[in-house]
Order: sequence, then C-alpha cells, then structure tokens
Amino acid sequence: MNRYGAQAQRHWQTYLPNRYAALIADGTDLNSFFSTLGDQALHQIEDLTRKLAGPDPTGEGYLDKLGRLNEARMAAEEQVLPELILIDPETNETSPPTRDPSPQTDQDWISMVEDPTDPRWQEIAEQEAAMNDDSDPPARS
Repeated sequence: MNRYGAQAQRHWQTYLPNRYAALIADGTDLNSFFSTLGDQALHQIEDLTRKLAGPDPTGEGYLDKLGRLNEARMAAEEQVLPELILIDPETNETSPPTRDPSPQTDQDWISMVEDPTDPRWQEIAEQEAAMNDDSDPPARS
C-alpha cells in the first residue's frame, strides 16, 4: 500500500467511520481496497502533475525545474486528494456529525482587553516610550 492508500485508511477510520464500517460489514479486504485506492490516486496525481507542469522551457535550470515540478505536484495533490482520499466527512458521512453544528454566538468568544496593570503590558508600554524618546532629535538652544 502506498502513502495515499495509508492516508486514506487513516482518514476514513477517523472521519468516515460509517463508510469504513460498511466496508468491513461487506467483507471487503481493507488492505486491497486501500491499496487500489492509493494506486488510483497516485496515477491521477502523476497524470495531472505532467499536465500542470507542461513542457520544459528552454534554458530552464535544475532548481527552476525542480520548483516547477514540485508546484505542479502539490497542485495536483490539492485537486485529487479531496476527491479520492481526504473526503469531506460532513458532506459524505451518512450519520449526523458528533459535534454540535450550531453556529457560534458572541458568547462563545472571549474578548481580549488590554490591562494596564499587567506587568507585560507595562513593559511593552515602557519599550514603546523609550523608542519614541530615542527617535526624537535633541532640541538645540
């Protein structure tokens, strides 16, 4: 099993437990299933990488080519992995999510307030004052 197959198996166990359990219930050979899925993802990523990278430009140096190919591979993975491997659990899982899907309210947030009595705040204020004093040119008489 390649890295994409192993990644899919971990993701499905964690985030798609119903789908993973259905595979087990159907008697699916998990190793074979995720190996095949990983191979499918690998081939799609390789094909898309070649398309995105395009032909080698004339005079392209080694590091430029390496950067272009790496960028193409990352873009290909970004496109293929969510479709095959890292499936979104909220849109593809049949059971309701275990977390509370209600939107956050203002009560869920803790506001940050500057506290002038906090020693760290005082230290920062002193540093800013010192920087401002240093930047002012001395007055001439």
